[in-house]
Amino acid sequence: MDDYALHQALEALADNASDSHPPATASNPEPISTTTARWQTLFHLAPDAALDHLIAHRTNLARTSVSDDHWETVRPAKEAAGYDREAYAYELEAQKKRALLLLQQSDADSVVPAAGSRAVTYLLELSGPLDSAEAVRAAAGLEAVPMEVCGQSVEEDRVVRLCLIDGVAKAAVLRWASREGGWFEPTVLVDPRSLR
Repeated sequence: MDDYALHQALEALADNASDSHPPATASNPEPISTTTARWQTLFHLAPDAALDHLIAHRTNLARTSVSDDHWETVRPAKEAAGYDREAYAYELEAQKKRALLLLQQSDADSVVPAAGSRAVTYLLELSGPLDSAEAVRAAAGLEAVPMEVCGQSVEEDRVVRLCLIDGVAKAAVLRWASREGGWFEPTVLVDPRSLR
């Protein structure tokens, strides 16, 4: 990263830390219930998920920032569609995440295992719309339900449910998430046992 890019990144962090672009004026803030209801409608989220996404967005200092000039350009159309500046910034961030999921999926599609090599397996966390092995089977278009295992999250000190999938299923899940998963971002890890 060159000096200019670093300077731009630091300015964006400072802007996000000092100005979350609240939907109402600072003297008359919009109730969180109103904002959450907007996000439920715009992003097709459950009430708890809408609140979680809103809080995660507001606390993400590296989030996409919408300049005043850009917002004034798109404002009439976006407000007519039910957006405020904050929801629009969240949508831009989600579009970036979906684009990254598509890149990951195309990278996974381009990897061809060497002849005679052992296949790598992946652990997919069962959460959100993929909260069961059956949901993973449907999203990935698998014939059989993948095997479910339990693990322990060291970072969050909680039990996590996972299912074992291969590279083809991983690519299918990422493709599904980028097209039909809404704002869901699946957690996929390499199964270390497959590397032995």
